Amino acid sequence: MYSCFIFPGQGTQKVGMAASFVHGFKSGIEVMEEIEDAISFKLSKLIDEGPIEELTKTENAQPAIFAVSLICATILEKEYGYNITKNCKYLAGHSLGEYSALCVAGVLSISDTAKLVRIRGELMAKSFDNDAAYSMVAIIGVAAPEIEDLVKPYQSGRNVCVIANDNSLSQVVISGDRQTVKLVAEKAKDRGATNFIELNTSGPFHSPLMAQAAIKLDAFLAENIKFSDFKIPVIMNVTAKPLNNKQLVHNYLIRQMTGRIRWRETIDFIKEDPEIQNIIEIAPGKVLSSMIKRSDPNANVMNLETVAQIEEFIKTES
Repeated sequence: MYSCFIFPGQGTQKVGMAASFVHGFKSGIEVMEEIEDAISFKLSKLIDEGPIEELTKTENAQPAIFAVSLICATILEKEYGYNITKNCKYLAGHSLGEYSALCVAGVLSISDTAKLVRIRGELMAKSFDNDAAYSMVAIIGVAAPEIEDLVKPYQSGRNVCVIANDNSLSQVVISGDRQTVKLVAEKAKDRGATNFIELNTSGPFHSPLMAQAAIKLDAFLAENIKFSDFKIPVIMNVTAKPLNNKQLVHNYLIRQMTGRIRWRETIDFIKEDPEIQNIIEIAPGKVLSSMIKRSDPNANVMNLETVAQIEEFIKTES
């Protein structure tokens, strides 16, 4: 039997997150130092002390979350002897978390991933001069099929509104032009939507409006990044299917910038595999594991964001 590790995306950041990982283990300190050297930025100080407003900026949040996720995975292996390659059948990550998964899978080096998520965050944050013109809204209480035809007329042009994240049977995130997003959200009430949450983002992520940022990321990848072979397949966001071919990674990462995060389908794929015994969310936070539990209370899922949780997990695996 196997596990599947899943890695969170932007929005899970908080001041002091996983401080015991970052400072409590030699391997954790070494990973943080490598990441800080790669991006020439004192990330650990920002994670430790904040302020939260600075940590939440897209260009800071993305490398910070990646750092905490990677440190947790590294400590599992180097300090507790857990063999991720042997014990995990797949890895997956939500948006930014896909980069963490690719790094743990051996496809990206630590320093390359750090540079990538830093530049990705900068491109996403600085793509739009007028943030107020765009919006991302989580629609609660409905599934993607209920929203699909509402956004169908707005797939291109000035008044774009698309499904950015198909998160679960009860949560869909739409993204695009603010007025069009608001219009679609209002119509979603007739489809059973019970609540709406406007996300604190710096742009209409995972929509066609991110095309220019995708072009710039494409150029950065082509000029600076070398992909290695997969140690473990990664279930990719844009297909919800496992990938084991390093030649396709570049294309998939570019498609992810403008494409839908198919997270509901990803989790369904994992749960339908009889060889996967449990789903483990790697720090920080428990957004993904909580989402799975809400959809399926019987799912064997847990999150690891404290040393105590890691030690309990290792006991169950031994």
